[in-house]
Amino acid sequence: MTKRILVAAGLIAALAGSSLVMAQSQPGPRRPGIGERRGPAGRVPLGNVRELGLRGIELTDAQREQVRTIMQTHQSEIQQANTKLREAHRAFAESAQAESLNEATLRARSADIASAMAEQAILRARVRVEVLNILTAEQQAQVKSSRVPRFQGSKVKVPRFQGSKVPQ
Repeated sequence: MTKRILVAAGLIAALAGSSLVMAQSQPGPRRPGIGERRGPAGRVPLGNVRELGLRGIELTDAQREQVRTIMQTHQSEIQQANTKLREAHRAFAESAQAESLNEATLRARSADIASAMAEQAILRARVRVEVLNILTAEQQAQVKSSRVPRFQGSKVKVPRFQGSKVPQ
């Protein structure tokens, strides 16, 4: 009798363990990689209403159309800037995972990332200024008052290297 109970318990444990392994091995939804942040319809959300600071601002139909036109005129520049940043991140990742360390290459790749990020920031600022210029003085004041500094009231934590300790 105890032998049957032990065999049954062993089978239950084996089945439970295999189902757990199967559940963990099932691929979940793929998360976007570096530089692949995607918004609705697969578009990168550079210059969306939220980033432009227009959320909650009542725009006229003419202003909406002007914002749409501004975004369309910069669409190819936005795509180029996003592609440049994505490629810079990929090149850096490949260099960082190479079998041999080449510090000069890593520094050059990180400079490429910084350059691409600066290009995106400049483009974002340029688009934002164009959009702000079509707003009334009252709407501009609303945008300015609704803008909250990113890290206001929170302590910014500096990430630390989590690798193993260097032997001394």
